[in-house]
Amino acid sequence: MKTKSNLTGKILVIFSLLLLSSACFSQKEKVIYIGTNGKLTTLKDALCMQKIKANSQKDFKVQTCQLKDTKWEKIYAENYKKLNDSTWQINGNGEDIPPKSIRCYSKLENSKYKFSDKVEGQVVRNGYALSVVPLLLDGQVTEYYLNGKKKSVSIYKNNELVINENWDENGGKYIDNIFYSADVYPTYSQGNKTLHEHIMECYKKSGLDISSVAGKLIVGFVVMEDGTIDGIKLLKGVGNEINKVTLEAFKSLQGSWTPAKLKNEPVRYFQVFPINFITNEIHVEFAELRGGILHYQTY
Repeated sequence: MKTKSNLTGKILVIFSLLLLSSACFSQKEKVIYIGTNGKLTTLKDALCMQKIKANSQKDFKVQTCQLKDTKWEKIYAENYKKLNDSTWQINGNGEDIPPKSIRCYSKLENSKYKFSDKVEGQVVRNGYALSVVPLLLDGQVTEYYLNGKKKSVSIYKNNELVINENWDENGGKYIDNIFYSADVYPTYSQGNKTLHEHIMECYKKSGLDISSVAGKLIVGFVVMEDGTIDGIKLLKGVGNEINKVTLEAFKSLQGSWTPAKLKNEPVRYFQVFPINFITNEIHVEFAELRGGILHYQTY
């Protein structure tokens, strides 16, 4: 009877510890603050915040927020499910990330990780990181388009982008050493109103009926160190004709830009320009010019 009693007591203790462990994981939350160009920082200098909540050792939720007008605005969320000791399944919810990806990784002797991300069975990114949940980059990182062609080879240090080499979707050379976040963002010398009016005038001259167009069109381009723009490309389209006219509008844009600055030096900056077309209306809605606090994905 004494042996049975001791065994029952041990089982209860183990069960209690398991419950306590589960409760700790469900309540544990870690916050990472990210500043300009991916720099790991404190709340005071943060532009981006990642909240990591552990529901268990095999179940994590990461929510990424962006600081906008003194308020934190959610950009996207990721749910991490551990498939085995070297693989995570990531379910994403947000505009700029894939809905589902697989991350394989191995821990190295220097406490860093080697990782590889796949979307729809295609490797889209691999390289080295400080952590894999969430992904904090350190060392060489290579990105690929879904067609398998190389997109970029970048060097990171403590999650900050240092240099990169880039290619377009067809394998042609794109502009190197471009940044997606800066201390000072680029501005158009003649003002956003003039920029919007120029695009609208190009639509008018083309003869297109934009009242029948609906959806979001996104153009990307690089504001160079000298204030010129280059590398104009379509990130998301709504129709062949309207896509073509929009790209031509940016190519024919007159006037210079004030370049972005990072650490008080002018840098090449990848600018994202979204245009929302509203059905059955004769105007379009221009979202504010924005750049990527996080790398803008085009998987």
